[in-house]
Amino acid sequence: MAITASVTKGHTFATGVALTPANMNLLGTPTVTVATPIAIANGGTNATSAGVARVQLGLGTMAQQASDSVNIIGGVIQGTLITLPSYATSGLPSPSTAGRIVYVTDGDGGDKCLGVDDGSAWKRVVMGATCSAT
Repeated sequence: MAITASVTKGHTFATGVALTPANMNLLGTPTVTVATPIAIANGGTNATSAGVARVQLGLGTMAQQASDSVNIIGGVIQGTLITLPSYATSGLPSPSTAGRIVYVTDGDGGDKCLGVDDGSAWKRVVMGATCSAT
């Protein structure tokens, strides 16, 4: 990686002069130039734009999404518990997007159930028996 520096104003110190911040300023303002793009071998991404840097680092489109608005298309989610949004029937969002699933606290005659949006209405999926080891 090429790094060059030059000082615009020169100054010579006498032998034995202590280098302090105040007298270091006498050297002038350095101009530092770093070659771009910085090679991967030198800790860079070898890129001149954020998009190319993401590609060089192996990051997909998910790297650009906000943590509270992630859109996953394809792939597999495994090894994690998923918590559904919870609603009472009176607070269900308007049906509009087929395939949404929610946990409904009072949707089956007052009992808990799953709610599935079919695009025009919320349909209930009745809960089965309690899970047991036997």
